[in-house]
Amino acid sequence: MSGSNSSPPGMVERAYWLAWAQAKGLGPILLKRLCSHFGTLSAAWHASGAELLEVEGIGLGLGSGLVEYRQRVSPSELLARYEQQHPNFWTPADAEYPTLLYEIDDPPPIIFYRGRLELASALQLMPSVGVVGTRNPSDYGQRWTRRLTQQLAHHDVIVVSGLAKGVDRYAHQQTLDSGGLTIAVLGTGVDQVYPLINRDLYDRIAHQGLLLSEYPNGTPPERAHFPRRNRIIAGLSRAVVVTEAPARSGALITAQLANDYGRDVFAVPGSLDNLNSEGCLELINQGAQMILNDMTLIAALGQLPQISPAGLEVSGTNGSRNRPSHSPAPPLSPAMAQVLVAIPDDPATLDQLVAAIAQPTGEVLATLVQLELLGLVTQLPGMRYQRG
Repeated sequence: MSGSNSSPPGMVERAYWLAWAQAKGLGPILLKRLCSHFGTLSAAWHASGAELLEVEGIGLGLGSGLVEYRQRVSPSELLARYEQQHPNFWTPADAEYPTLLYEIDDPPPIIFYRGRLELASALQLMPSVGVVGTRNPSDYGQRWTRRLTQQLAHHDVIVVSGLAKGVDRYAHQQTLDSGGLTIAVLGTGVDQVYPLINRDLYDRIAHQGLLLSEYPNGTPPERAHFPRRNRIIAGLSRAVVVTEAPARSGALITAQLANDYGRDVFAVPGSLDNLNSEGCLELINQGAQMILNDMTLIAALGQLPQISPAGLEVSGTNGSRNRPSHSPAPPLSPAMAQVLVAIPDDPATLDQLVAAIAQPTGEVLATLVQLELLGLVTQLPGMRYQRG
């Protein structure tokens, strides 16, 4: 059975993503393979049993089960019923589904949301960093989590974390306190508060940020959900930083997943006497980039010139002392140069720049964010911009 031919293409495909996601034996990896093999999941729905067996990972038993499942399910009717029960969800067929998340090997076929929906679109325009760590950070871990997230917020970087106790809480809280954007990925339904100590923070994120989960409303906390949740944090992030973590920590799972997905991994070094630093030191030993100061992340993300640790003198090979130097700024792309030239001597509004450049607002805004990260543009209140 198929969806109505009169429905928009995206809506039709949304129905097939939902239908395949309910099929027994199909996990996120196989679902993505299925879509890749046939081009669309609607095409996969109408494929023969023999054609389904051509997909890596689908054997005779699973294939026959999927054929039987299709015979008794109408994707369009399933979607209509599901939307009544769960109105706030996306599938990869929806424009709001984060492109960055779909790049991973096992993207969630359904993701539920609550909060500011524009943050999903902002992920296409702004860099994002996952900030994770222990649930019991030391004063040092708390301090550096706050320092790093404050800098990320000030440079228009979206902070992603898991709304757990400890580092997650400090990351979300400092980002909001600094006027930044944050996304919390939950191991429960987005209508559930866990742990209860984070009730105040949950409410703030629901109003000022975005809550995401692959579990439907009403889903309580279960132990197995949280390692699965970590892959979404890594998938939504262009880089992941671990600020403090012991040798056995869920934060290390997130870091490993980020590495597997080709994302940059950073770690804050700590004392050898602090058990909470063991995980970070091991990550650095395995090749994670070391946080040297609160601008390390900003420099790596965008493309700011690398800034040496404040006050640090670096020894030369001949034993002499050399002053820290800035790496040269990368050359501007034509789009960045065009926007920079269009900014007059006096501050200009976003609308004025869009009119002057004659480009879509989203493209101009994305370019302004890049220029701001380079230190070439400063954003003023009221969405006004001046040269930095």
